[in-house]
Amino acid sequence: MEDIELQDGAYKALITDQGRVTGDHIVLAMGTWSGKMAKKLGIKRLAFESEGGYHIELHNLSAMPKAPMMVAAGKYVVTPMEGRIRYAGVVEFTSTEAAVQDGPVQFTKRQIATLFPDLTYDHMSDWMGRRPATSDSLPRIGPARAIDNGHMAFGHQHIGLTAGPKTGRLIAYMVSNQPRNADLSAFDPARYQAYS
Repeated sequence: MEDIELQDGAYKALITDQGRVTGDHIVLAMGTWSGKMAKKLGIKRLAFESEGGYHIELHNLSAMPKAPMMVAAGKYVVTPMEGRIRYAGVVEFTSTEAAVQDGPVQFTKRQIATLFPDLTYDHMSDWMGRRPATSDSLPRIGPARAIDNGHMAFGHQHIGLTAGPKTGRLIAYMVSNQPRNADLSAFDPARYQAYS
């Protein structure tokens, strides 16, 4: 998404690299990339940052754990997968434009070598994904302020896969003007506006 087209205080279209996409409502749910568009929809202060979460995968190993394990001393998780193992647990605050840093990758490699000193493998791959981190750990769920047909649903940090379905249901109620049995004031996207 490149931009949001507004007209007469309402959402008109998304501007994308594939052209304009129109609709009756817009739901901003772009995770860590939501900040710029949230400002366009009237939320000027989000108290929101990107978290970079690192993981390393070892492929074609000499030995494979039988089950996932949490290594509390190192604060990371080892997950056996088909033909590989994933090690994850290092996060850092970073911007959405920041490159993958070598420090967290090297730190994770040292943890792996300590846990499995005799393990051999064909090759290693690393990856960093971005999570939307809010200052109070609560997602932003609710109406946009600049337009009547806009809604926001982002900032679930590390629990987006589990919280996403409930958030989707709440947003569906908002879009269709159905009553909901939930007080969403704690999740109001504009709750930090007074501090701008």
